[in-house]
Amino acid sequence: MSAATLPPVVAELTRRRFLGGAAAAGLSLGLAACGGADDDTKAAAADATRTVATPKGRVEVPARPSRVVAINDYALYTMLDLGLDPIGIYSAGEQYVPPTYLDRWRGLPVINDEKVAGELSVEKILALKPDLIIGIDAQKAPYGQLSKIAPTVLLPFTASNGAWRPMAKGTAEALGRTEDLRALDAKLVQRAAKVKADHADALARWRFDLLQGGFDNGQFWTYGAKSNIGDVLGMTGMALARASAAASEQQTVSYENLDRLADADVVFYYTNNDGTPANLGPKLFAQKGFKLLEAVKAKRLIGSVNFLLVSYGTATAALDDLDRGLTRIA
Repeated sequence: MSAATLPPVVAELTRRRFLGGAAAAGLSLGLAACGGADDDTKAAAADATRTVATPKGRVEVPARPSRVVAINDYALYTMLDLGLDPIGIYSAGEQYVPPTYLDRWRGLPVINDEKVAGELSVEKILALKPDLIIGIDAQKAPYGQLSKIAPTVLLPFTASNGAWRPMAKGTAEALGRTEDLRALDAKLVQRAAKVKADHADALARWRFDLLQGGFDNGQFWTYGAKSNIGDVLGMTGMALARASAAASEQQTVSYENLDRLADADVVFYYTNNDGTPANLGPKLFAQKGFKLLEAVKAKRLIGSVNFLLVSYGTATAALDDLDRGLTRIA
């Protein structure tokens, strides 16, 4: 079988357990020893399937899959949020893994030909004997080969413009865990409400610009209310300043137009895991026009490694970053 290259789509696109098969097997063995009508019921449950809608059409999946390969970060991190470990993952590199997941991520088997950002190995996936494979439709995955190994669900990343909520919902539906996802959503709402209440005065008084250093010399990116980060921080009642308000989702701004950030009281920006400005952020921060911004002079800068959030875990962590930042600068 040939391998297909999977670029780290989520890791820098806008920026990225399973309950034991052993326990289930032990339960089945115990029932078999006893015998009785429950044997047929349990066997039927193990064979039960559901169908889920995907960009490739409707796919029949196990009602409760237990051996899942996640070939994309959206599926991976939602699984971890749900308390489930994939049996195999695609690795774009540890530097792209949000800190909230790092310890668990390090223990997961990688299905790349190389350890970091190599080619997807169909042979490694086959050897894992998965009962479900989950990715996104923006990946150049060998769908024909994968779907012969196990039911393969590609989430509609393209149609949703990379919005994290549809990805989380689609992953939970494929896993048969929609109720668990609703519980995660309720916790996120509660966390946002707590930040809103704790910082009511600052959130009412200040306007915020959300930005990323980007990758193009002389330019950076601002994010608006319809972006993933704007969606989550907006739950606190945060008011956006001019540059982010105009961005809607994401907008490129040149260094020549740094004055668009002039009305921002606070700048919330993307950082590396070590807290330094990510991408070309250091070049942006070194600009004279940036240093003269009122938010910068007043030291009202809040960095977040979770800025390019892709899951409930990173969404909650972004709110935590905002909470700590507002506590520091208020």
